[in-house]
Amino acid sequence: MFLNGKFFEMTCHYIAIYSNLMKTCLSLLCLFSCFLATSQERLGLGLENYAGVSGLSVNPAAHLSNPLSWDVNLAGAGSFFDNNYYFIKNTSALDLWKNREDIEFDFAKDLKGPPPANTYLIEFFDDGRQRYFTLDTKIAGPSFVFKIKENHSVGFFTNARIVGGALKIPNEFSYYKYDLWPLNDPFNVSPFKGAIMAWTEMGLNYAIKIPDYSGYMGIGVSLKKLDGYEAAYAENLGNWVHTKLPDDVISLRSANGKFGITDSNLVEEGFAAQKNGSGFGIDIGFVKAVQEYEDGYKWKFGAAVLDIGSIQFTKNAQAHRVHNASEFDLVLQDFERFKNVEMVDSLFLFFSGESLGSPTASLVSNHFKLALPTAIVLQADYSFTKNLYVNGLFSHRLPMGGIGPQKASLLALTPRFEHRWFSASLPVSLYNWQKVRIGFAARLGFLVIGSDHLGSLFGQSDFTGTDLYFALKINQLNLHLNLFGGGGNGNGRKHGPRKKVKCYTF
Repeated sequence: MFLNGKFFEMTCHYIAIYSNLMKTCLSLLCLFSCFLATSQERLGLGLENYAGVSGLSVNPAAHLSNPLSWDVNLAGAGSFFDNNYYFIKNTSALDLWKNREDIEFDFAKDLKGPPPANTYLIEFFDDGRQRYFTLDTKIAGPSFVFKIKENHSVGFFTNARIVGGALKIPNEFSYYKYDLWPLNDPFNVSPFKGAIMAWTEMGLNYAIKIPDYSGYMGIGVSLKKLDGYEAAYAENLGNWVHTKLPDDVISLRSANGKFGITDSNLVEEGFAAQKNGSGFGIDIGFVKAVQEYEDGYKWKFGAAVLDIGSIQFTKNAQAHRVHNASEFDLVLQDFERFKNVEMVDSLFLFFSGESLGSPTASLVSNHFKLALPTAIVLQADYSFTKNLYVNGLFSHRLPMGGIGPQKASLLALTPRFEHRWFSASLPVSLYNWQKVRIGFAARLGFLVIGSDHLGSLFGQSDFTGTDLYFALKINQLNLHLNLFGGGGNGNGRKHGPRKKVKCYTF
């Protein structure tokens, strides 16, 4: 069922349905913009010292190094999709946008002769790798952070998020690998899992700076109240034996898996926000700065664990389990009639009957729990001068048990120039140990815009996704304000003798 063109079209259709739920999340946060951007880790937005509330998504202790006392986010957006299953040949995000009104897609393998006008060709990767897809969309709502005295920072933030991911999908399910696999030749399918989830979050942040002889260390925590809206998941728990048979039939033996979905918005039109679950999350961060001048540092190291927690879906939810040690056949043509999202319930009933002998046997519960996409983030930031820096960042998923969306690994090196009123950064990143990307981001006053994958916007290449993000904010003006006695006066950093921690005598 997985790996023919028809199933690929159905899969893309369901992904688009769940992506549209972000429009609902936007209205919940009362944002004045319906702009959906795309990004990976928003490296140009959250790494600099003037990042303010945007930096809390990278490290909850990030605002401690901000020269300004306070920062308010008015609106922001970022979303990222990537995969190594398929790509669109010879195009870019700008090219697709310009032709969006009458765009057509076709499979490159089915084409005879040159493609018609405004037709883009879909091709599939055939490189022997395990397959993955990741989706990460965030709409940042009204948020703020400010300092109290020199050593304390508090904040409040709101976000709407859609995160999805599946990693280590067996290479046997690559399009051409599967298409050329001989009939009646079984192969084992190793365990893998994937999930997609849409939720909103409101969070409180607190961070404390503890001076020491070489500079300071800081600890930050963000506590988040989560409201879950839509979700879907699937997990292969064992090694099933998969065999292609003639006449578009497959045979499965030792199937052991589970899947689930929320069904409150399984309609073609008229999406409506409906809270189907709730939960809690926490981010924990640590920073260590080695200072060489007042209000500055030579080195800053950071470590954070983000998105610890889960959401329990208790409304409009269904959880299924298939565990059948014997062998059964599936006729793929019988599934072609389930092309509309309104027919998902009928699809599950039919699949349960074919695999377990009863249409209702697979349904085991009307609730399920999904884990947040927990990740560990390590950073090192080096200051060449008061304006010139380079940042190294490593992000990797951190399995916490259970099923949930999975985030791929990221390794990035980001040189940047930062000033009170403008900044520029040039992130170079390696995504999931496979794809090298070069980006660019700039901040002018209160507006930040950038991309971690600049080539996808303008270059003509094999297109697997694009990357663009923005933020609109206000923060402390250059008026020598000092809210709550906070650190920084709006003029940026002051080079001078390094502060020392007082040594007490007894």
